[in-house]
Amino acid sequence: MKAGRGTWVLTRYTLSSIFKIGLATTLLASLILMGVDLFANLDTYMNHGVAFPQALSLTSLYFPEAFLLALGPAFLFAVTYHLSMLHANNEIMSIMNSGVSFSKVIRPIIVLAVLLTAFHFGFNEKVAIPSSNRKEVLTEQITNNNSASNNNNIAMSEMQNGYMVYASVYSDKDQTLYDVSLLESTDDGKLIRRTDAYKAVYDNEKGLWTFYDVYVYEPTKIDDSASDIKIKVLSVQTNEVLKLEPQLFRSGTNEISKMSLDLGKTYLNRMKGLNQEEYAKLGTEYYKRIFSCLSPLIMMIIACSMNYRFKKNVLFLSLIISICLIVVYYVVQIMTMMMANQGVIAPQLGTLIPFAVMLLVSFLMGAFLRRQ
Repeated sequence: MKAGRGTWVLTRYTLSSIFKIGLATTLLASLILMGVDLFANLDTYMNHGVAFPQALSLTSLYFPEAFLLALGPAFLFAVTYHLSMLHANNEIMSIMNSGVSFSKVIRPIIVLAVLLTAFHFGFNEKVAIPSSNRKEVLTEQITNNNSASNNNNIAMSEMQNGYMVYASVYSDKDQTLYDVSLLESTDDGKLIRRTDAYKAVYDNEKGLWTFYDVYVYEPTKIDDSASDIKIKVLSVQTNEVLKLEPQLFRSGTNEISKMSLDLGKTYLNRMKGLNQEEYAKLGTEYYKRIFSCLSPLIMMIIACSMNYRFKKNVLFLSLIISICLIVVYYVVQIMTMMMANQGVIAPQLGTLIPFAVMLLVSFLMGAFLRRQ
């Protein structure tokens, strides 16, 4: 009973100490990143007469993304500092002498890392990405720069559903396609129907496109040697065939990291068959988004696998080790992401290789230090 209570006290102390340091470091780093974002866009805000409170409001929308960027490195530092202090104050010796193994010391840290990984993924999908999209939209509205998202001469195919769509212009501000042609066909390529419209507007609530000034052409068979075309004219038509979301028509759709997961996966699968070069870039961004949530887990495992012999300057040395590991991680990530973008390695490996390298470096470093 006493041993179980002692273990619980140690677990609570470990989690409390790491969480407080990690959260404080994350918030501090997030504020620094927000400051960098503000100064990076300050010239744009000033040129368009954006008031300082409005600029701060836009910068605050960057906070969720900055928070997640800082989460992994911050908890790497928190774990490193906590374990360093245990060794520096000889607390680890007392813990070991009481019959508690080092694996029991780090077990709650791993559990916390798993919880932070789950939090990272959920927070990114539900908060960070919508907030980032909102910031982008507001910035475009303030600077009157919607042309970056507009697109011209569009051709999209959804052959598994039997249709192709063409449009001369897409306006992202109104989510509207102009000069639209929708061609429906059978599995063997025979034309079923062609729908032309002056414009098509997307209804977010219904998830459907509404066509305006519509001409519908349907081939009809008269006999074995002749056929005719039936023409129908409509002022408005709610089209239930076209299922493509408006984000797919945007210029620069390579921002796949800002789409919904289902939409991103659908678009990625489509590009795999159409353009391998574009697929490599899109796939790299997509899998970076998926696997980036592993950052807190990998960073905290790295911290747990190291050997700590600091007796003096614990805070300084912990910070130096954390910075060195983070630099190694980001250098490797830049290299692997470049290789993945160029199709040299699979898109998934662009994100997974840096994690594997970091684990290998940490274990080798720990094994080397234990031999000293």
